[in-house]
Amino acid sequence: MEKQMQNSIRYSTVSTTMEIPKNVEIGKLIGRKGRNLKPIEEGTGTRIYINTEVNPRQIEIKINNDDKDRDENISPWDWINKAICQIDKLLEDIDIRSRRNDIEKEGKNSRISDNGNHQHATPRNHKDTDPKEKRKRFTTKTRQV
Repeated sequence: MEKQMQNSIRYSTVSTTMEIPKNVEIGKLIGRKGRNLKPIEEGTGTRIYINTEVNPRQIEIKINNDDKDRDENISPWDWINKAICQIDKLLEDIDIRSRRNDIEKEGKNSRISDNGNHQHATPRNHKDTDPKEKRKRFTTKTRQV
């Protein structure tokens, strides 16, 4: 009986879950063809599953105790913790990239105009109230008629 119990523990699966932040897109988390998650799986000997059916969305990390390729001296929980650390770093990188993209988009939608000693950022779709610009638009419209 005791030997059977040890075998069931030895060949069991250890798993944990972690929440995916709401601002993270699943496609960016996984990467094209699994580019982001596969190296983590291969480096830690874990299996990573994305569950979008639950709210909040979750990442499930599993490892089999009977995996022969892993180092016997390292426990399955250490491998899972290593995977969690790498996933946390990936989520942080995704967040930084998305913030950087937002800032770049915001920068493209504004321009700097110099009024004396002060600089103002105005949106690109903002119409200038400069009288010279009004004259230019008026003259080009009248010439076309």
